[in-house]
Order: sequence, then C-alpha cells, then structure tokens
Amino acid sequence: MRRFAMTIMTAGVLAGLVACSVSQSNMPASAEIEAAGMQALQGKQAAAFRYLEKWAQAGVVKAQRELALARSADSATYAEAAKWLKTAAQSGDNEAQFALAEAYYKAQLGLEKNYTEAKIWYQAAAIQNNAKAAFMLARMSKYGEGTRASADASVTWLLKASELGHAQAMFLLSNAYETGDGIKQDKAKARDWLEQSAEGEFPPAIHALALLLETENTQHTDRQRARHLLKEASDERLLRWNRSQ
Repeated sequence: MRRFAMTIMTAGVLAGLVACSVSQSNMPASAEIEAAGMQALQGKQAAAFRYLEKWAQAGVVKAQRELALARSADSATYAEAAKWLKTAAQSGDNEAQFALAEAYYKAQLGLEKNYTEAKIWYQAAAIQNNAKAAFMLARMSKYGEGTRASADASVTWLLKASELGHAQAMFLLSNAYETGDGIKQDKAKARDWLEQSAEGEFPPAIHALALLLETENTQHTDRQRARHLLKEASDERLLRWNRSQ
C-alpha cells in the first residue's frame, strides 16, 4: 500500500510538470526532478525522460544524475548513461561521483575496469562525506587496487567511513583495533566500534558481540542480551538472504 501511494504521489507530481522553464528564475524543484527520475527509472512515462533530458541539457546537475541512473537500466543506453554520469560527477555531485567510481571499479555502463579512475572518483565523493566511497577506498588501499597496498591507509579510510555511519566499516575498524593491524592496538576502541556496528545492524557485528558477551561475563542480563543478539543476527541474515533471492 505504501509503495502504491508513493507511485500515485510521484505520478501526481510528474503530471504537474507543465512545460517547465529552466531559466534561472524558474528551475525545477528537487522533488520534481526526483519524481521524474523515479518514473523514468521504472519506465512508466516517456514524458519523464523528456523532462530529465530538457533539464540535464540546461545544466541542472541533479537532473543529469537522475537521467544517467534511469538510462543505466537499459544496456542499449549505457553510453548515454555514462556520458551524463560523467557530466554530473564533474560538476561535483557526490552521488554521481560514487556511481561513476562504481562503474569504473566494476566495469559497468560499457566502461572498462579502471582502478585509477575509480579511485579518483571515490576520493572526490569521499571528500564530500560519502560513506560508501570512503569504505571502498579502504578496500582498495587494503588490497592494493589502483594503489600501493597499505594497512595504515585502509584504516584511515575505515575511520572516516565509520564516523560517517557505515556499519561494515565500523566492524572492520573494530577488528583493526583488536589486532593492531594498521593502527595502534586498543581493546576499548575495538569494543566501542563493535557495539556501534551492531547498533547499525551489521549481522557479523551482532553475532561477534553476542559471542563476546557470552564468554566475557556470566551475569544473567548479559547472557540474555547475548541470546537476543544471536537471534537478531540470525533473523537479519535470513531477511537479507530472502531479499537476494
């Protein structure tokens, strides 16, 4: 019902976009661009593409990004998607920068795998506090993808991603503090980041924290919390598995 209501609302917003001018005094509102982007991505209204193309060509960066994402759903329009994604990324849109980095990293949208380009755009997005981009830079630094492998650099990016709320980064940062890999060993900080990762509902962190509670303390309340966390981790894994099928 919620999805149906959202679709109706989106269609209503899009229906109100009557020959909108893109002059400086009458730029499309963010909600209008998002509504058109949603409709275009779902392939429901050809008018949505017309509006996005009009706005994108007029230099509206968010429309350029939304048009790129919509075109990326069809292999026949990968080249156009890549073109608009690059345009939006070069204009400083951090979501477009991350998406472009992903395209280079995974060889998507007809682009060849290029770790150097991926790193450039991940960094551009991370500087603008994109947590997912910071996490990917941590991964690239750890495994030497497009750069020299460095545990220290990896932890630096893990710390940034964690501070931005990335639950998986928090878990890996906790492990780094636990073992002293790339950073000075600190058991207290390891525990703190593990707790935060579990609060962020990252299943491995929830499971690890539950096992830690079971082994480090025999208090009844901690054993109860451990059992609750183990069930939560199991339920979360099952939910993610079902979503992936």
